[in-house]
Amino acid sequence: MSSEDREAQEDELLALASIYDEDVFKRSESAQGGETRIFLELPQDFIVSVNGNSAETLQSPRSEYTVSFLPPLVLNFEFPPDYPSTSPPVFTLRGKWLSQAQLSTLCRHLDNIWEENRGSVVLFAWMQFLKEETLSYLQISSPYELKMCHGGSGQSGPPPVPPDAEQRGDAACAAAAGAEILDARAVQDVESLSSLIREILDSDQAQRRKCFDSKMFLCNICFCEKLGSECMYFMECSHVYCRACLKDYFEIQIRDGQVQCLNCPDSECSSVATPGQVKELVGEQLFARYDRLLLQSTLDTMADVVYCPRRGCQTPVMKDPESIIGICSCCNYAFCTFCRMTYHGVSPCRLTAG
Repeated sequence: MSSEDREAQEDELLALASIYDEDVFKRSESAQGGETRIFLELPQDFIVSVNGNSAETLQSPRSEYTVSFLPPLVLNFEFPPDYPSTSPPVFTLRGKWLSQAQLSTLCRHLDNIWEENRGSVVLFAWMQFLKEETLSYLQISSPYELKMCHGGSGQSGPPPVPPDAEQRGDAACAAAAGAEILDARAVQDVESLSSLIREILDSDQAQRRKCFDSKMFLCNICFCEKLGSECMYFMECSHVYCRACLKDYFEIQIRDGQVQCLNCPDSECSSVATPGQVKELVGEQLFARYDRLLLQSTLDTMADVVYCPRRGCQTPVMKDPESIIGICSCCNYAFCTFCRMTYHGVSPCRLTAG
């Protein structure tokens, strides 16, 4: 390895490490290489869809999901000794939501970018292309139908061809005109469409949370600006308040037994906090009270539920529509569901006698 190549490689790796966070760029500890995770810039209200004919475990004929982020493309690379003076980086390109044919097309374009910049460092240009131009280059628009090769790893179908097959004009490639040319460096690493949907939704939620945490928001209770990591938003209305204010608000309502009123503090909004959000903010003891009261208030609205009349029990009991006997599953007490007294068998119920 020439000193010029070695210096260019070190400078490129140091520059990328200073530009990107560790979750985007990670240098390898054992070799001149590393991994980059490229999060694409999606249009607003981008929709991914799955056709029911190809969705193994999805119930509806066609499922659609609106996302702001997709799982990243992962570019693993290693510098050969004569990079950048002579050879390009050795790389693989992995993706979950692109087919192997689409990933192969991107691999070939990365080769073209290298040819246009031969002799110069190229990783940053590769990353920028993947981030900013993948969708337009592959002519992907919303709604985008998810597909995958059978077998899950993205390695099935026509046999992979060498990266330089197109340039060499192999006879085999010419004979396969019209067929999709798959590149061995392109890997669709997903097991099934159902697992892909889960990964897309999980990734979207994680990236939304990351973006939210890094922004500043005005709390309309204390009127202070705070980072999103110190705030919480209501799912339905997206109104944002700081955690400290919501914590006080929730605790007062729970102590007063108003568990049905943990809604958005905006007077014109009816959005309700989820149990998960409540649990994040209040202590364990208060959340247990909230959980108990919420269950009780729900049971109170059910006409086929009565409570065990024993003062120390009060366990909910389902009423049998064809009988007046109720048996508590907790203390085994048998009682009349009408008069709430000990079950009196065939004797008339005192509340109906006379």
